[in-house]
Amino acid sequence: MNAWLALAAVLAAATTLIHALLGGREIAAPLLAAERLHAVPKFTLYYCWHLVTIVLAALALAFGLVATDQGSRDLALFATGGAALFGLWSLAMIGLFGLRIAHFPQWALFAAIALSGAIGLWP
Repeated sequence: MNAWLALAAVLAAATTLIHALLGGREIAAPLLAAERLHAVPKFTLYYCWHLVTIVLAALALAFGLVATDQGSRDLALFATGGAALFGLWSLAMIGLFGLRIAHFPQWALFAAIALSGAIGLWP
């Protein structure tokens, strides 16, 4: 078993739970309760919320499969690249929109996943 890819799987699974439980309460619930937001943008955002949940769970599964020699190295490379890009996009949004870094900690979660994946892929 590749311990670093297993760690990336655990971190991705933890991120999935944080997203679904804490984020659901703090982000998704208020989004659905917003009365001034029209139905199409509101439910498009809610749909995207669930897409993110699915992608996070898929990252955990991908890393877990490769960590236990049930998936290809390319799958771990793809998952690592995705996590890195998600982290970079979080940081870019913070910079572009002048957001508080403490209010958008996603970058740190994705950075930890990507770093673990990268170390696990190191030859």
